[in-house]
Amino acid sequence: MMRLKLAIRNITRHRLRSLLSISMIAGAVAAMILFQGFSAYSLAALKFIAAENQYGNMQIAAQKYWSPGKEPRAERLFLLNDLGDLKSKFPQVEHLSGRLSFFGLISNGDLSVGGKIIGVDPVGEPEFKKSMLLTQGRFFDDSGSKEVVVGKLLAKQMNVNPGDNITVLTNTIDGVMNAMDLTVSGVFSAGIDEIDSQVMYLPLSVTQEVLDTKAVDIAVLKFKELDMAEASLKKINTELKASQPNLFARSWRELAVLFRQVDKFYGVQNSLIEAILLALTFLGILNTVSMTVVERTGEIGTLRALGESRKEIVSQFVLESILLAIIGVTSGILFSGIMIEVVEKVKIMTEMPGASTPFQIKIYFMMSSVIYASCLASVTTVVATLIPALRASRLDIVEALRKNI
Repeated sequence: MMRLKLAIRNITRHRLRSLLSISMIAGAVAAMILFQGFSAYSLAALKFIAAENQYGNMQIAAQKYWSPGKEPRAERLFLLNDLGDLKSKFPQVEHLSGRLSFFGLISNGDLSVGGKIIGVDPVGEPEFKKSMLLTQGRFFDDSGSKEVVVGKLLAKQMNVNPGDNITVLTNTIDGVMNAMDLTVSGVFSAGIDEIDSQVMYLPLSVTQEVLDTKAVDIAVLKFKELDMAEASLKKINTELKASQPNLFARSWRELAVLFRQVDKFYGVQNSLIEAILLALTFLGILNTVSMTVVERTGEIGTLRALGESRKEIVSQFVLESILLAIIGVTSGILFSGIMIEVVEKVKIMTEMPGASTPFQIKIYFMMSSVIYASCLASVTTVVATLIPALRASRLDIVEALRKNI
């Protein structure tokens, strides 16, 4: 108890210096929490787009679809009925449906552009349209309706709105030219330029009619929980190898290249920021404690003369640094919480590289980040204190006592 009181007295004796140390610790903690919270929000948004919309939780396709060569496209397709028993063998699979896509010429009568048309089953993928952000119109409800949902940038380029007619021209699976008139039912935004500028969604049955086939490119699996997809991947591939050796499954994470790139970028960025913040905190605390040691040299000599051991001298400085770390960490956590609320209410808009629409900055307050930042800042503070504290404990007693004269 006496050492604690002494530590508090030493901290309050140099209030400005202690306040600067606390501010450095609090700033480092708050910055780490905020950066990790923003990264987590951005990745969660990309994860939702990839796993619930763009790719689904898992995809199954022919080996030649994953590694295409010069073979006819028909060899990359398969019938969805081939996976009839898969859902019963894996009860964690909630929905299983097919998708079929092709590149074709899209025309509104005055302008023709190339685009990618993806056929989805609104019945087999009931969550798909819920995950779609419609800026105009509606998503098609009838799996057989000759309606299309067009990407925002593509609709702008072609100057089409809900209710307008467009024509799609492409080759069937057998290489025969085919065309179909479609009605624009809605305009969507996936938030990614690559999708919004060239993708349209059609009912799967209509897409099969255009290509003159009953097969699909891929089977999309929706699990009861997203984590179940990656956990079940190996077992599903084992089952496919035994029953359908020409088919192979991939999880959304394998397919979502943009998500992986952004995840890696944020990992490197946050590590660099944390290293800089901790280095500044380390140097600041090191300088502060070094100055304290110089000023308290006479006091240290007196304590050593009265029988204090080197270990006790070091422990006293460490106790003071722990108190500073506790106050700094607590202040940093509170400040980060306030900043998150401020950012939420101010509604700051920004754009991400490759994104087609601005989005509001949001920051998650995560306990994992709080614990991580608190531990790093505390350890940095204690280590920075140990260096001058060990030097102080090795001071010659006689030389130290002269400082009192």
